[in-house]
Amino acid sequence: MENKRYLINFLILLPLIYLFLKIFEFEISRYLAVIVGLILNAYYFDNIIIYNKTLFSIIPACTCSFEMSLFLAYVFATPKTPMKYKLIYSSFGILVINLINILRIILILKNAHLTNYSLIHDMISFIIFPTVLILNIIWVRILIKVGIVKNIKINLIDK
Repeated sequence: MENKRYLINFLILLPLIYLFLKIFEFEISRYLAVIVGLILNAYYFDNIIIYNKTLFSIIPACTCSFEMSLFLAYVFATPKTPMKYKLIYSSFGILVINLINILRIILILKNAHLTNYSLIHDMISFIIFPTVLILNIIWVRILIKVGIVKNIKINLIDK
């Protein structure tokens, strides 16, 4: 029953959180352009960065709003967990996702001169999903450690 409740909570929260974050995507992309521009000492305006005489646009898809939505829905859907834990861990996770995203954008810009920009972009962008997966695994480990979730071992082989 608890698994069904979690799944229902997750499936309700995911689109709600995503639609909420979607409202702020352009503003987030502008902040990302400012931060990356300052780190790289590059010219930036609005959501545009000029790096190595090349114009880059930080579009709403660059904000990782979907990945943040997955992470937040995963954490907030967890039943029988105090809101304090959810808020603290969510803040930590959002910070980590944004720091990794800034690193991702910097790596893309620094390697944009290589032969196939799309391939470079996609390969470097892949680091976001494993980051969210690792954060979710850490969340479960924390819940096991504090005793909210029981450490259940699943036998895949029938006895």
